[in-house]
Amino acid sequence: MEESVNIDKALEIIKKNIALIIGSMVVVGVLAALVTYFIMTPKYESETQMLVSSPGDAVVVDSENIETNLQLIHTYREIMLSRTILEDVITNLELDETVKELSKRISVTNQEQSQVLSIRVIDESAEEAVAISNEIAEAFQERIVDIMYVDNLSIYAPASVGPDMEPVSPQPLLNIAIGLFSGLMLGLILAFARDHFDKSVRNESEVRNILDLPVVGSITRIED
Repeated sequence: MEESVNIDKALEIIKKNIALIIGSMVVVGVLAALVTYFIMTPKYESETQMLVSSPGDAVVVDSENIETNLQLIHTYREIMLSRTILEDVITNLELDETVKELSKRISVTNQEQSQVLSIRVIDESAEEAVAISNEIAEAFQERIVDIMYVDNLSIYAPASVGPDMEPVSPQPLLNIAIGLFSGLMLGLILAFARDHFDKSVRNESEVRNILDLPVVGSITRIED
């Protein structure tokens, strides 16, 4: 019974403050849209893929060779993100950033049991993202021969700027949806806070609920 009363009370508060709640949603949603379209800088992601093949001049690709290559992939990822490789990339492309700053925009992954390494780079410029991911692949391919004495990597799919290359962030629909939800939560908080701190009595039922006494009479408002 008490739970039912609490739900009814909550619905009553929401109904009474529906304009406030909707207004809060609209305001925060519009702010999210404005920030997304006019303040946040679009960022692009490029991807260069490298294939880890059988070492040396081996022609026969068997399960043992594949397993060896898969075990090497984790090591390759670590080397690819090392200071040695990234310093080469910064020098070759004349980038105005540190190794630490560049590394934050790079990810090197591979699917389970896959011999393909994917180098992904995020940048505010699509052309710059493509140049960096391709340069990482080329610098790594050149350096790995001296580092591990192997020559079993090839650039399988270099990155390129295409007409369908769209920004990966910001995501307008997601940001606006988050804004609307945040506005809804803010509106509900304001509505319940407003009700909690509002101690005024507006009608007979509120008098009965607050004082727990019967109402014996009332004075009607006289309009001028």
